Amino acid sequence: MNRILFLIISILFAYSAPLHAENEEKRPFVSLLTCSPAEEVYELFGHTALRYCNPQKGYDIVFNYGVFDFNEPGFVSKFVSGETDYMLVAIDYPFFIQEYELRGSQVTEQVLAFDSVQMERFIAKLRMNCHPANRIYRYNYFYNNCTTKARDIIETSLGNGEKIKYNHSQEQTTFREEVHRFTHVSPWYKFGIDLLLGYKADITQEGRTLQFIPSTLMKDIATATIVTDSDSLKPLMAEENILSEEIYADDKATILFTPELAFALLLILTLAATYIERKKKITFWGIDLCLLTTQGIAGVLITYMVFCSSHPTVDSNMLLILLNPLPLLILPIYIYNVVKHRKQQIMWLQAATSALFLAVGPFLPQDFPTPIYMFATTQLIRSLSIITQKQK
Repeated sequence: MNRILFLIISILFAYSAPLHAENEEKRPFVSLLTCSPAEEVYELFGHTALRYCNPQKGYDIVFNYGVFDFNEPGFVSKFVSGETDYMLVAIDYPFFIQEYELRGSQVTEQVLAFDSVQMERFIAKLRMNCHPANRIYRYNYFYNNCTTKARDIIETSLGNGEKIKYNHSQEQTTFREEVHRFTHVSPWYKFGIDLLLGYKADITQEGRTLQFIPSTLMKDIATATIVTDSDSLKPLMAEENILSEEIYADDKATILFTPELAFALLLILTLAATYIERKKKITFWGIDLCLLTTQGIAGVLITYMVFCSSHPTVDSNMLLILLNPLPLLILPIYIYNVVKHRKQQIMWLQAATSALFLAVGPFLPQDFPTPIYMFATTQLIRSLSIITQKQK
């Protein structure tokens, strides 16, 4: 009898164990998805999204805060002015993961150790934000992007008296240095961003303010803990899964013609042209026309960004010392003096601004890219050469 009872219990246990595992496997969960950078410019920093999976109800949804509409009226002008609106969109998980598999990005999932109440808050907030009246938000790269929005949802899903403690590393960095970490593979894009960011991007940051980068938030979530009102701690992350493997492109071309090389060549060619001018007593007016026009157009863009754009840190751009609209005002006077064969005294303004930038630039609190110093040197050489030339 005991043997028969033991056999029955063994059989029941054998069948119940898989059922128990199956039920455990089907438990609902919420998670943070972090997508690694890919090759396109808009993919260089990676991406963040949130996932809600409930197999029992047939839900597997990804909430993506990184969607915008290229066809929106005035999209380009709004983007330049820092008034771009992004939106939250809910999509089925298979479609989301397929997109990043095609890009060759690694997708890392961090399942959150939320209880049922916290999970309900999490889902309720996302559903509320998905409402047409709430899903659009004003994008701000450093302070309000797809990664910070996801972090905020996680933090506000906790109950009263609960908070997340991030065990940040003691490493300190700046917004500009963080941007450089991801744009070094695209030197011209990196150079363009450096032209627009002001000295506020060079202020040392640490901790939570650096979580605008997807990989930084992922790293912080991995070691974060939930602190309750009784000061007890529990890990924020329950488990981590790799949902999509990263695929590296073996044939990725190395960009040889970098801004440093381009402006070095410009400086060398300008020195050569100036030498020929002195030797043959001629003037290559076209060089100065091109330099003044280029500098003036760049100056108009930077002036607009400083005074009219809402993008973070661009309003503190000290590059205005060198790149401002002044050359466009000098240009017609310069052309008039060429036609009338007059001395180019107006170029003293160019020489003064170039010399001032070269003198104070290294001591200012803003980090200027090396090609800008090359350009200032080029302008100073041309200005002094034109001023000292004898007119026929």
